[in-house]
Amino acid sequence: MEAAEGVAKLIAEHRQSVAALERIGKRWMGAEGPDEIVLGERLEAVMAEEAAVRRRAAIAPVATIAEIKMKAAYFQRLTAHDWCEVDVDDFRALLGSFAKLQS
Repeated sequence: MEAAEGVAKLIAEHRQSVAALERIGKRWMGAEGPDEIVLGERLEAVMAEEAAVRRRAAIAPVATIAEIKMKAAYFQRLTAHDWCEVDVDDFRALLGSFAKLQS
């Protein structure tokens, strides 16, 4: 599990993963032949990396209300803009991290 001060870092890391996924996806859409196969394999790897970072961001513990707001706003943007598919387990992890806030 990540330290609470790592929430912003994880969100930034996830943004980079989403950007990499978008770049590879655009290249794959225009590729043909062997390039399409190679880029398709790379796309699958980048998708797996993005999902892992997204899960780590969802699970990351929060220490303050500000961090809850930061995570909630980020995941809301993810779903509102269709940047990536957020699955039910990610939402459960996100809500679970909120519930563990020490008062």
